[in-house]
Amino acid sequence: MNAYEEILGIMRVEGKKDNTMPIQIGIMQSPTNCRIGNLELSGNDLLIAEHLKTGYHYAVDQDMPSKKSPETFIGGLQKGDKVAAYRVSDELYIILERLV
Repeated sequence: MNAYEEILGIMRVEGKKDNTMPIQIGIMQSPTNCRIGNLELSGNDLLIAEHLKTGYHYAVDQDMPSKKSPETFIGGLQKGDKVAAYRVSDELYIILERLV
């Protein structure tokens, strides 16, 4: 390896340090546990958006507030759901949304 290639390699490594982590896809193992690749997250390792824990009603015909009926209710996260997860630090991930 010549000196120019070595300098470029160092620049690439150093340049990646401040890049944000990409959003990753996880699979819920239970309503409060998520697996991202080989990594299992739960408890203090994982923050989940409140509406994904409790479930929510969606708006029908742009109603404000939305009609609350069993037909408009979307339940909370369940085992097998795909989710968008964002790594905040080495120890903390956030579940942003359920994916369909």
